[in-house]
Amino acid sequence: MHLRVRPRSSNRCSLARWALAAGLFLSTAAGCAAYKATQQPDKKNVGVLAPGTQRSRVLAELGAPLWSEERDGERVDLFAFKQGYRKSTKAARALVHGAGDVLTGGLWEVVGIPAESLADGSDVKVEVTYDENRRVKTVDCIEGENVITPRGLFGRKAKPPVKTAG
Repeated sequence: MHLRVRPRSSNRCSLARWALAAGLFLSTAAGCAAYKATQQPDKKNVGVLAPGTQRSRVLAELGAPLWSEERDGERVDLFAFKQGYRKSTKAARALVHGAGDVLTGGLWEVVGIPAESLADGSDVKVEVTYDENRRVKTVDCIEGENVITPRGLFGRKAKPPVKTAG
């Protein structure tokens, strides 16, 4: 009497199916980190907060204030915004994510998506007081002082730009 032993199904077959399913999933997810990089907030020109800037320029750059009132004959605005990134920075980040996706077969998304979620800009809140001519008089930074007055090398405050006559 001969017993026939049926070979067990190969683990290679189930491994190949799993790899194919994972590859299909990752290929549909590929590009998400690159897309997120391009959707980060834009960089605002905080130079408009310099004394003497007209209120209309501040509004054009930072948008409508969260809150505004007259205080002792002076207009006071409260702004809250995300300080984002230059377009070139966002494009470079998207390129790095795309290259990472290609080189790792989509596995880069495991790192790229959380990285882009964490690097979504800096929160800034400022209270701007204008003089009687609607020009910036004072700026009180409530949050994000490092964005308004960035630090130079070795943690020192950067020197303000020198104004030249002429």
